[in-house]
Amino acid sequence: MSSASKALTTCRTANPVPFPEGTPGEEWWNEAGNLVYYGTRNKRSLCMDVTNPRGKEVFLKLVEKTDIVTDNFRPGTMQRFGFDHDSLSTINPRIITLSSTAYGYTGPWRRAGSRARTVDAACGLSYLTGYEGGPSMRASPNYMDHSVGNNVAYALLLALYQRTKTGKGMRVDLTMLETGVSAVGPAILEAQRGITRDRLGCAHWWKAPHNVYPAWGDDRWIVIVVSSDTEWESLKGAMARWHNRHELDELIGNWTSQHDDLELTRRLQGLGIAAGSAMTAQDLVNNLHLRERGYMWEFSNPQAPAVGSRLFAGRPFRDPGNPMSIAKVAGLGQDNEVILAELAGLSPAEIGELESEGVVFGAPRPDEPRP
Repeated sequence: MSSASKALTTCRTANPVPFPEGTPGEEWWNEAGNLVYYGTRNKRSLCMDVTNPRGKEVFLKLVEKTDIVTDNFRPGTMQRFGFDHDSLSTINPRIITLSSTAYGYTGPWRRAGSRARTVDAACGLSYLTGYEGGPSMRASPNYMDHSVGNNVAYALLLALYQRTKTGKGMRVDLTMLETGVSAVGPAILEAQRGITRDRLGCAHWWKAPHNVYPAWGDDRWIVIVVSSDTEWESLKGAMARWHNRHELDELIGNWTSQHDDLELTRRLQGLGIAAGSAMTAQDLVNNLHLRERGYMWEFSNPQAPAVGSRLFAGRPFRDPGNPMSIAKVAGLGQDNEVILAELAGLSPAEIGELESEGVVFGAPRPDEPRP
């Protein structure tokens, strides 16, 4: 096994418990760190049981003043609730509804359930992904989740733009499958020409060297890419080096393993060669480049005081006229009263009744087991 390919056998496991020191606190439902990243960052939270007739009634009141309703249920669920587009558009003709499902509302697979892992396979990503000479592998633990989320945002922006021109709402049917297939466009074209490609792992179809190599130290790695004749010697040399990429990887891996990844990255970049350290999460937390650009945001979540102040990933874009930060992380049902008063027009007494009847709430049911 070459030095460059030793990483292929590495497998890591991690404790997924999201609580401080792995121990849930008194309000454990609000303490998970992923809420700061994915769940309720800079959002308001209304927690309401819409299977209750009063909850459904209030939800439909909210629809009157709502621009968008989204869901990621299996097809048929929103219809059973009475929240399908046709029903909601009778209340608010300008409503935009979007359903993000695995396979869409039409087609023979429309009733199938899924996880990101199964769609990763169904869309072709898993088949194309893998090390050279090896089996297919999952492209990423959550590639489909994140890519679909981006497409949801793009689709809703387009829908809002269309509504400004027509004054009418619309229905958007978005699928994880088609999001994934759009990511393998070149393979779709090649398949129609009878072209098949073997898996290459971290290698490239014409660039060489193009791989992740071991660096000096425990579990340290560096990425090196040579992609032009200027970076090598000549076109002939470039062709030869690709055909001998395995021997190159072996030699380069033996050389890089004697050097610090960060220092070698700086040296190679100075020579005009694309190189980069394989950063760990801890490296990113301490990264001077990200700090200088103000990418990392420091935040102390009042919902999880035991955690204290931590650094969180910010936004990968800058808008000088719209400074961004983490203003809040909403707890479960934290904004029930404000939302119900402002948008649904309910009185304090009416909100109190909903709370006492368990229609709206800010904590799990008493019989909900602690994690």
